[in-house]
Amino acid sequence: MTPSPSAWYDLALHWHAHVDLRASCSRSRRRRRPVAVLFTPQAAAAWLAGTVQRYRSEAVTVRHNPATGPAPVDSKSRDSCGDHHLLALGYPLDALILTTSGELYLHLDPLGPRECPYHRPERSERHNSGGNHVL
Repeated sequence: MTPSPSAWYDLALHWHAHVDLRASCSRSRRRRRPVAVLFTPQAAAAWLAGTVQRYRSEAVTVRHNPATGPAPVDSKSRDSCGDHHLLALGYPLDALILTTSGELYLHLDPLGPRECPYHRPERSERHNSGGNHVL
């Protein structure tokens, strides 16, 4: 049974954001410092949407992939509301931006306090200023 979104918050679930030039697994990303730590599903979805938008002018195509969640939605109709829902359920999200000069991988990995090697985040409701921390 999947815990409710409020149960995830009680477990101090947060997301580590990574931007890579090649594919990587979540285990190897845990050993590296994230580019941002996000404490709410809304903040994580906004980071993904904003990062994709920042590279949109260089992109040939953008592919979204919830790593273990439901089947991806068509990229053209995709919005951060759907991402927010998947993140609230504790799913990781990935996006691949293909450009004329190469590939860019975006990753949002959900972590609980016992899984996080860098910090023990405070409860999400104490982060009302956008829910982001850039390291």
